[in-house]
Amino acid sequence: MKLGKLSYIYNLYRHHAANKGYYHVLVYDDVERRYENLIITDAEMDAIRARAQKNPEDLVGLQPTWLDRLIGALGGSW
Repeated sequence: MKLGKLSYIYNLYRHHAANKGYYHVLVYDDVERRYENLIITDAEMDAIRARAQKNPEDLVGLQPTWLDRLIGALGGSW
């Protein structure tokens, strides 16, 4: 596993019904073999986190490496 960076982007000029912001992440899809930009709303992020907490058995072995932790501690980004 490689550690990714999830960014929160604020909608500065949003429509009155639009979300205040969204999450953005660039991922590599091993199945499709391509990079993909994903936009995730706050509600979708809540659902994703709830599913991960509900199904911890699916997350076995997915832990950050010591290098991932070091880069995170230093505040680095790629």
